[in-house]
Amino acid sequence: MKQKKTVEDYLKAVYVLQKQNGVARSSGVADLLEVSRPTVCACIKELVREGYLEMDTAHQIHLTPAGQRIARATYERHQTFLRLLIKLGVDEKTAAQDACRMEHAVSAKSYRALRALEQRPLEEENHE
Repeated sequence: MKQKKTVEDYLKAVYVLQKQNGVARSSGVADLLEVSRPTVCACIKELVREGYLEMDTAHQIHLTPAGQRIARATYERHQTFLRLLIKLGVDEKTAAQDACRMEHAVSAKSYRALRALEQRPLEEENHE
């Protein structure tokens, strides 16, 4: 697969679809990522080849343990950034768009610091 961002986006999409619907299919991934179905099919094949996904005979997509780790971590980073930005007063649409970009760009060290900040109660911040 070409880019870490692409891998993370696809795995997170499968993870989200499984959380929402119990199953993930290529059409749902295409809709969620707003890309064409042929593009999704090509990327899914590559992610299967790399060992991140499996596809069953009913054409449902499943995360392998390696894919699950990456998907969960990406989703958690996204949610952390989303909550932090909203807490800081950013509107939800902008926060969601920015969180999608931030989840791929921030180092593990900076993420841990931002996550700790996000988890602090708001009143604690106002007293400092």
